[in-house]
Amino acid sequence: MELVQIWLYTVRRAIYLTLRKGLTQMITICLLSAMIFSMQEVESQPEREWRTPNEISSQITHLSESYEAVTTTIIGYSGNGLPIQCMQIARVGDIPVDERSAILLVAGIDGDHLLGTEVALDIVTSVLAADSEKFEPLLETHKLYVIPQVNPDAASYYFNPVQTQRRRNVTPADNDHDGVIDEDGTEDLNGDGLITMMRVPDLEKATHLANPDLPRLNITPKPLEGKVASFVLYSEGIDNDGDGDYNEDGLGGVDLNKNFMHGYQFHGDGAGHWQLSESESKALADFVLTHQEIAAIIVYGQHDTLSKPFVENGKDKAGAPQKLAEDDVEMYKIISEKFVELTELKEVEQPNWDGSFIAWAYAQYGVPSFSTPLWSRPIIEDTNQDGKETKGSDELSEDTTEETDLTPSGVGDISQETMDELFQAAVAAGYIDGGEASSEMTPTVEEAEMYCKMMGIDIRRVQSKKGSNKASSADAKWLEYSDAVREGTGFVDWTPFEHPQLGQIEIGGWVPYFKTLPPTNAIDAITEKQVSFLVDTASRLPKVRLSTPSIEKLGNGLWEVKVAVINDGWFPTGTAMAKKNKRARPFVVRLGVPNKSIVSGRKVNLIWALDGKGTRQWYKWILQGNQNEKIDLTLYSEKFGTKTISTVLKETKGDGA
Repeated sequence: MELVQIWLYTVRRAIYLTLRKGLTQMITICLLSAMIFSMQEVESQPEREWRTPNEISSQITHLSESYEAVTTTIIGYSGNGLPIQCMQIARVGDIPVDERSAILLVAGIDGDHLLGTEVALDIVTSVLAADSEKFEPLLETHKLYVIPQVNPDAASYYFNPVQTQRRRNVTPADNDHDGVIDEDGTEDLNGDGLITMMRVPDLEKATHLANPDLPRLNITPKPLEGKVASFVLYSEGIDNDGDGDYNEDGLGGVDLNKNFMHGYQFHGDGAGHWQLSESESKALADFVLTHQEIAAIIVYGQHDTLSKPFVENGKDKAGAPQKLAEDDVEMYKIISEKFVELTELKEVEQPNWDGSFIAWAYAQYGVPSFSTPLWSRPIIEDTNQDGKETKGSDELSEDTTEETDLTPSGVGDISQETMDELFQAAVAAGYIDGGEASSEMTPTVEEAEMYCKMMGIDIRRVQSKKGSNKASSADAKWLEYSDAVREGTGFVDWTPFEHPQLGQIEIGGWVPYFKTLPPTNAIDAITEKQVSFLVDTASRLPKVRLSTPSIEKLGNGLWEVKVAVINDGWFPTGTAMAKKNKRARPFVVRLGVPNKSIVSGRKVNLIWALDGKGTRQWYKWILQGNQNEKIDLTLYSEKFGTKTISTVLKETKGDGA
């Protein structure tokens, strides 16, 4: 269990410090040990399992049958014929459900993001089970749409006997343009149930070199630094079609998050033959376009617009803005700060959003839209000799030395010479038997440091080369996390293998889904935080109304009529981008009088977007008419319903005039 592992990691560090500082740290150890024992019951509980698409579908059906507030529809089908389902969650309130604005929660566009689907369904369960006033704005004033799994075909690959990470759907593709489709895919050569990578010695095609600091990782060498590539990387498998390439035309597929209109990359890898070419992406776009009451969108997937705010940053070749419109930046900044406060999610990777659903929802559908991967690599906190918290374990202890002529050991930056001395001391003390198996045991960095202190061995560290990516590399941090917290389960060590076509190679690398999915026991905590953000988002939705008209008699049968459209919510009714490009549908303000009675002013007015926090858009007309003659003022909005005020021509101050 990840939480317990982190506590065990902390205890190991406390033991290490106790040897230096004595009684104070011993008290700390006792307290931490008591906490660990109190967690044993949690640790003994069976770990939750990821649910298959069929199990997800069954859960949706169960919720729909169990709660009157839930209605379920099928909005489309995947390439393999699996249903794409949408849940509407709304309780009885003063506003009819059909006239309410909505939040749309979308998950599972990326087939490998099973976490989003689980959290989306757990949120529905949490919201329905809770009897709390905090959900009233979401369920009684507004409504919630949830589409838990847009890409069920790709999600099903997680459950195959041989696991290979898959994000794209299953649309066939001739990736190598040889006229044959999907004929050269991967194979599990070493029989470990995982598709990893192959290091193939080939000086002619070599592109990579083992990282001198962390030999399990690969780097692209820089010739000017005197480093030469020694191998080429292929995914695990053979050359099925005999063309000299390996696994270049496996199961095809389109990345649904590259298949939408905004920033779509023609001929881009995985983008599809044309925009919305896939049944899954088209079903999602059609649903959104036919539900104009959607006022905000939240996406659980690979993209991140929340852990740090986006800024405006140029345009693509077609002239479409690649990031936020300038007037939207402040809104996203405030929401980002609130999101981080509620979820504590930081240090998230920022993939390109060209052709993604979130980019289209923001820029072309035109409502506040946000995306989060929900989870990122946890930051490992370490404690230095002064008791201060530091990130990672890159700082050197005050009694360690750093030398340039030492051999890397693969245990952080601790030298092989230190590890050999530690092994010999352990044998002499009788802790291990000294056999071959014992010599191959690899402790974590923290364990090695602790044992060296116990044995009185000075730790000699390999000097970090200038320009080395050891400390800053994301892969290095993932590897440290795998070793320190996940018992090394995220990485398959490189192992020699006799390839039937390539000869002697090595097979190893990252375990599929390790960087995408957390341990399942983290889902509950993630869900709880996302529920808080969802409730906060609902409290910010636009609230649009017409003010009471102000009518002034001018004389000679002329009247001045003024009315304001007011947004009492926090969010704008549409993004600044939508207002700029006029892609979203506008509001309509209509004056219901005969055309001939209008002296000045437009009978029909369009509002493309209206800022929140009480912003007013005023409209004024001069009318020719008689005292007490009836007039109608109508605000028509697909998002916020139709509101009509019927009054007569007589002097009234109105509200806010």
